[in-house]
Amino acid sequence: MHRMKQRGGKIFPITVFLAVTAILLIMAGCKDKPVSTAAPTYRIGLGPWVGFGPLYLAQEKGFFDEAGIKVELIVLTGLAERNSALKSGRIDALAAPVDYFVLSAGNNLETSTVMAIDESNGGDGIVASKKIQRIEDLRGKTVAVQRGLPSEFFLRALLMQKNVPYNSVKTVDMETAQGGAAFISKQVDAAVVWEPWLTKATQEGNGHVLASTREYPDLIVDVLAFNKTVVGRSPQDVQKIVNVLLKAMDYWKEHPEEADRIMAPHFQVDANKYAAILTGLKFCDLARNRAYFGTSAAPGPVFDVARRASTIWQEAKVIDKPVDPGAIVTNQFITNAR
Repeated sequence: MHRMKQRGGKIFPITVFLAVTAILLIMAGCKDKPVSTAAPTYRIGLGPWVGFGPLYLAQEKGFFDEAGIKVELIVLTGLAERNSALKSGRIDALAAPVDYFVLSAGNNLETSTVMAIDESNGGDGIVASKKIQRIEDLRGKTVAVQRGLPSEFFLRALLMQKNVPYNSVKTVDMETAQGGAAFISKQVDAAVVWEPWLTKATQEGNGHVLASTREYPDLIVDVLAFNKTVVGRSPQDVQKIVNVLLKAMDYWKEHPEEADRIMAPHFQVDANKYAAILTGLKFCDLARNRAYFGTSAAPGPVFDVARRASTIWQEAKVIDKPVDPGAIVTNQFITNAR
């Protein structure tokens, strides 16, 4: 029979009294114990491209911390490395051109593109000999272009627009520096390059800029895309990251010299050199993002670029099925951006 204790005229079993006391002590202990408030960490992959400066600016100015999140920036240089990092979940998001995410989706690695970071504005183009005056004149000519990068996409897009079959051009796989040097030494008739090789090849190779991203906007735009699981699980954090990067771009507009000094060392150049390189591109602020992504009722150019990329990469036989732009691009976060 249980031992009994009398209190307030009522009888309580000792075991019940002890159990209630223990529970109260445990609750008191839990009340005093601090609740973990550690900010979630998101790993963003990016290449060594100057257009990704706002990510470093946001990090060093503490904008991510102010938003209550942590971001780790991981430099990835090759296509295979990017694919592997995305597929394995080693990164949560990646900064890369629109056509890359179409290419990855065509290989069963879908992401959600949520914002534009920067766009080429004359920094990429085709330098050609003076006898080549139109895109159509590239038929039968030898053109240096690095396969798998925006250079190839740019060339293919322009040829397709002018109804020139890609196989009617003799392409040679060369990285930008090699392609520029080959043009200068007259080993090729044209080269798809980016600055400073676009200017250098023009000046030293006695050529001219046949076409550049200044005349063909929207095609080479670097965007930020997240793994779909991250978007589904933590849309509020994705929104915070979008807002922070837009804040960093506004900060650059208001304090360009300070911002250039912060961003330049991440690309192994001084602030003056960095500022000069930026003349060939534009950071995509909120207004530009809203124009590029559009709305649900009126989708923006990014959807058309993705559609064209799907057609181009199918023609190149690097993907075997079409990619639906709506499956890999969302304007939700730009619509809700502050």
